[in-house]
Amino acid sequence: MPMKILLDTNILISALVFGGKVRKLLYLMAELEWKICVSEYVEKEFRKKLNEKWVERSEKIYSEYEKLNLIRLESTDKILGSLRDDKDVPVLSDAIFHEVDILLTGDKDFFGI
Repeated sequence: MPMKILLDTNILISALVFGGKVRKLLYLMAELEWKICVSEYVEKEFRKKLNEKWVERSEKIYSEYEKLNLIRLESTDKILGSLRDDKDVPVLSDAIFHEVDILLTGDKDFFGI
């Protein structure tokens, strides 16, 4: 059974803006036919950060993002956990709500849960 993986915003930025190992990992997961998921919350945050920090490249990067075979998950309005940074709680809540196998993030706040 394929793994169900929820990507956090920083993983999308690493893979699609900077490339390198994170991009290779993202494409490897796709080749292995793992269920790569993105929540509505993460998608909105990703788009916002692209438009704030990489204005000239944002459309091209977002176009590459849209070509990925991602499963879009509806974000829950339930609070299903707590973290130091409140803006990370929706990501954690979506991961719990959708029963993902792995939450792939580089955010250190998640490592203490």
